[in-house]
Amino acid sequence: MFRRQLLRTAVTALAAVLAAAGLQVATGAGASAARTVYYDASRTGEFRTNFDQAAQIWNSRVSNVRLVPGTPASITIYVDDGWPRAQVTGLGSGRIWMGRTAVNQGYHRTRIAAHEFGHILGLPDRRTGLCADLMSGSSAPVSCTNAYPNATEASRVNQLFAGGLAAAEAVGTYTWSGDADVSPLVVGGRPASENYSFLVYLSGCTGSLIKANWAVTAKHCPTPSSVRVGSTNRTSGGTVVGVTRAVNHPTIDVKLLQLASSVSHAPAPIPSTSGAVGTATRIIGWGQTCPTRGCGSAPTVAYELDTSIVSDSRCLGINGPYEICTNNTNGNSGACYGDSGGPQVRRVNGVWNLIGATSRAGNNNSTCATGPSIYGDLPAIRSWINTQVGGLPS
Repeated sequence: MFRRQLLRTAVTALAAVLAAAGLQVATGAGASAARTVYYDASRTGEFRTNFDQAAQIWNSRVSNVRLVPGTPASITIYVDDGWPRAQVTGLGSGRIWMGRTAVNQGYHRTRIAAHEFGHILGLPDRRTGLCADLMSGSSAPVSCTNAYPNATEASRVNQLFAGGLAAAEAVGTYTWSGDADVSPLVVGGRPASENYSFLVYLSGCTGSLIKANWAVTAKHCPTPSSVRVGSTNRTSGGTVVGVTRAVNHPTIDVKLLQLASSVSHAPAPIPSTSGAVGTATRIIGWGQTCPTRGCGSAPTVAYELDTSIVSDSRCLGINGPYEICTNNTNGNSGACYGDSGGPQVRRVNGVWNLIGATSRAGNNNSTCATGPSIYGDLPAIRSWINTQVGGLPS
């Protein structure tokens, strides 16, 4: 009797701990191994029904875990205009984005939702191209409507939640598109919507063309031997050109790169002022889409995010006259590792003008997009840039 009481007490304590994290242990007879994982799909707009259907599908195929809408949730689901993706932080926990890009291309909504749930439940991508494999993702044709895990996939999830397998393989970030190499992307952004002629790719960083033979990036970025100019794809397009020297700004995190020869791509004009608080801006770069350092690899195509200038008081350690405090859109989107040196732009008479170069987080947090970011204010140092490059384009 005493041992049974101790066991009941231990199970109750474990259930309370897991419930606080959005997980529950079922304590009823015959179900001691089952866990309830709560998900919050309240931010998914027109796709809410698809995630509820996907949860029911998983519940019909596995026995050791149940997906249930509710809070506190260990799975939070969003919607944006990029590719669908899942950021897995642990077995049964993470974030999902239902990206409209795949839906607009004709992929089945509920299949996408079930696939992304599969990542959170411990399954990595298996791009077999087979419709019968839920985790084949976008490698299966657009005509595929199967939203059910096959027997092997369901069995693996059951084993993972029974503690029979290690789940570390699936921790990380996954995108629906097999072409998107996940990582250095703007967190919470979308694939570039246009080919920015001034965009410059540096290995591990981003930059901007400001003159036919000059680019700007962050001082803390290594000086490369060459860069790719004029393409949102870091592996193709544009022009690859050598770098002959670098000039660091004496005060802020800005560096100029002189190119070995002039390129034909249109540079971004630097205006006289960056703009007042509330000015709408856009950031672009090859920085991580997931917020923790090392959680993904560099993407092939740059991402963009619409942001705005906010009060300097929201950024810690900012050099107000020479730096810009930039909002972390929706509280969870912004620049990340790999975006360093990349452009912050705003439209002036229909033309993208370059106002900032990505520098650092504005809250001293190593996890990206948890607060505003700090950018070098290029209009504020325009006269210095003009002198260094021998005159900016008019």
